[in-house]
Amino acid sequence: MSAAGSVERALASESNHCHVIAYRCQPATMLGVDPTRPRSHTATPLPADACGRGPCAHSGGPGFRHELLFYSGADEFLAGTLPLIDRALERERPVLVAVRETGLALLREALGERAASVRFADMRVLGRNPARIISAWHKFLQAAASGGTQALGVGEPIWPGRSAAELTECERHESLVNLAFAGAPPWRVLCPYDLEGLDDAVIEAARRSHPFLAAHGARERNRLFRSDGRVGTFDGELPPPPRSVRRTSFSRERLRMVRRVVARRAEEARLDRERSQQLVLAVSELASNSVQHGGGTGTFRVWQENGTLLCEVQDGGRIEAPLAGRIRPGPDQLTGRGLWLVNQLCDLVQIRCDDTGTVVRVHMDLIGPD
Repeated sequence: MSAAGSVERALASESNHCHVIAYRCQPATMLGVDPTRPRSHTATPLPADACGRGPCAHSGGPGFRHELLFYSGADEFLAGTLPLIDRALERERPVLVAVRETGLALLREALGERAASVRFADMRVLGRNPARIISAWHKFLQAAASGGTQALGVGEPIWPGRSAAELTECERHESLVNLAFAGAPPWRVLCPYDLEGLDDAVIEAARRSHPFLAAHGARERNRLFRSDGRVGTFDGELPPPPRSVRRTSFSRERLRMVRRVVARRAEEARLDRERSQQLVLAVSELASNSVQHGGGTGTFRVWQENGTLLCEVQDGGRIEAPLAGRIRPGPDQLTGRGLWLVNQLCDLVQIRCDDTGTVVRVHMDLIGPD
């Protein structure tokens, strides 16, 4: 598939010529109001402010319930999920289940003919990049809004085998769910966590990001809940690449060079043609944004690590909106598509900001999805 085809698939016929300008402020050394700051990052019908929050935003708003379910084995998985799905179907409520293939098979078998009334998605595909998940929930809620009933989601963003980088981004995603749907119409999302396969650190992080706990058919407030997604989204540092990795500067006049270098490195790594084009397009979006709203210049570097090709773009600007790139821009929104597009094209996207600027690191596995 050509690069144009990749864009069309990601944007579903929307224009792809807008960069990430909606999410950037001017470099930290420049004072004044940022004229590109958007008024809203939230797709209808969930109006939001510039941070992506809905009105009256607070963790676990009156209509939204973000719940944590711990389970061990198939029986406990079914005991924690199936009764909720049954109850929702009895009340003719829309249901979306996005879990691993094993969980999908268990629920389909247990539901029998009723499974036809449930929307299923393989979370290994939908949530390969965790930054895509909130957008998928928004799309589900938009479709469900016409029925006027409370929707139910079952989502498993973290499973055994996730890489350390993926786990870090999944934990940030779980916090941002609280922000993304605060003030939303009433709905409920249940997040199953496999106690047998996940480390203690992952379990503890889950306790901090979910306002509610589900157990034995009941729901209670989580006293350990701390992370509502409003602060710290881009904090921290990324693991450094090998010392041999070269950092290259670019400006507007050298954007073509950036694309050539990424394309060459993708070819050397034997990344297939379609995914190579997607990676080049993603890095081009990031570099163009650096030129336009990151001070006019930036740096980039490319390297291969553990079966993954990584590209990193750094500049002097800052991303202020916590939900940047996680909610699909509306058809009448002229800016803000760039980072959303990058998230659709790449297997993982990591963003970190501090007083010196922003670094965006994108990952593309050399072996694509089946």
